[in-house]
Amino acid sequence: MKKFLYFSAGAPDSTAGTEQVACFPADQLSHFEMATATQLRVYFESSQENDADSGIDAAHAVLTVTSGKHKEAIETIAGAIADGKALMITVADEENSKYISPFITACASIAVVDAS
Repeated sequence: MKKFLYFSAGAPDSTAGTEQVACFPADQLSHFEMATATQLRVYFESSQENDADSGIDAAHAVLTVTSGKHKEAIETIAGAIADGKALMITVADEENSKYISPFITACASIAVVDAS
């Protein structure tokens, strides 16, 4: 069965400029990138074109992690995907203060290329 990764950077606010909630197919997970000592980017493959005007090169979520704990956060996400139980995996939910790993402390932002 197909699995999905859920991210929430806050309550939906009906603005077109930012994404507050996104759910990506786990099989479209492309890679993780350590952006800073406390930021981990989770990238996804997409059939949408890049959005050079807004600087979005690929759909991704930016997670705030405990300094130096990127690997542990990645291991937890990868383990949840490999586990056969949950179809909807909540990685970071700001609205309800729930995170898949104790080393993930926030979902700072979500960037997607809007369908046109």
